[in-house]
Amino acid sequence: MSSRLEQLLHARRLTGLLDAYAGLGLLRAGLRAGLLEALREPVTEAELAARLNAAPDLLAAWLRAAEAQGFVRRHDGAFELAPFTRWLLDASEAPALRALLDQAALGWAPRFEDLPRLLKGAERPLYGASAEEGPRMATAWRFLEERAVRALGHIPGVRNARRVLDVGCGHGTMLAAFLARYRDAQGVGVERDLFVAEAARRQLREAGVERRGEIVAGDFMTADLHRGSFDLILVDNSLHYFSPAQHAALFRRVLAHLSPGGVLALQTVVVSGDTLGRLLGGSSLAASFDLYLRCHRNLYGLPDLARVTEELRDAGFSSTGEVAVLPGGTSRYVWARTG
Repeated sequence: MSSRLEQLLHARRLTGLLDAYAGLGLLRAGLRAGLLEALREPVTEAELAARLNAAPDLLAAWLRAAEAQGFVRRHDGAFELAPFTRWLLDASEAPALRALLDQAALGWAPRFEDLPRLLKGAERPLYGASAEEGPRMATAWRFLEERAVRALGHIPGVRNARRVLDVGCGHGTMLAAFLARYRDAQGVGVERDLFVAEAARRQLREAGVERRGEIVAGDFMTADLHRGSFDLILVDNSLHYFSPAQHAALFRRVLAHLSPGGVLALQTVVVSGDTLGRLLGGSSLAASFDLYLRCHRNLYGLPDLARVTEELRDAGFSSTGEVAVLPGGTSRYVWARTG
């Protein structure tokens, strides 16, 4: 490759990085200022400025930049949403998509700015020190919820589960979705944060499954769970809250609460070299998420699945397997079954 062409390709990669950074800011500004909502129907620049009482020069500049990014398009002198941006607003996972954008800007970016100090041994911050970060992350995880419930159906034994325990249930959305899909099932969610546990109870009521669901406020490792055994125990995107040294105790406790033939379904993001994962961008996001986790002193990196499988068998599970949640497997379930 000639040095001239190589330089052009490097420059294109750099402009792509700058475009991605600018695009995130443009999208978030458009959401927060109500610009995207106002562009659901074609509208001229002057009409939009009047409707939002916006500074004309800044609005014109935002529209030019958003059009260049492919977020809006112009037709016969009017602007409207491009298909991608309309999907961002109207998808069933729209609140989760917005939370993902916010997490990238408000969670990941500050931690990566701190990385030079952290690499030199500066004390790593506590995750959850900001009251907004936990709820924002919980909302962002909902992006996977519908796919995760479908993926669970491919795990042996899940469709027949009648007693379900959700460890670290958060706001209760996954438990509520499971109970709504499997109407013969009953569920218990365990959540250590009292305020989040109350939000989970509200979620069960709003989903109309409160008669078949219960929320226990407490730490799963010590909570009183004398409610019989369970056919299915879910651990969704929370293994990174446990240090690798805690995995054995966690899996033994799970095993102690499973009925014979019961299933543990452990959902996690995976740093994967799968070709489809790389093409879809999931692999690079997973690697960045792993780095973000490790920037906190109370979080741990994404798990090594081969090691997790070995730990599950050492704990006493008789069979294990994996089921992809996302194409390319950058999010997947590791499942384990009792004898």
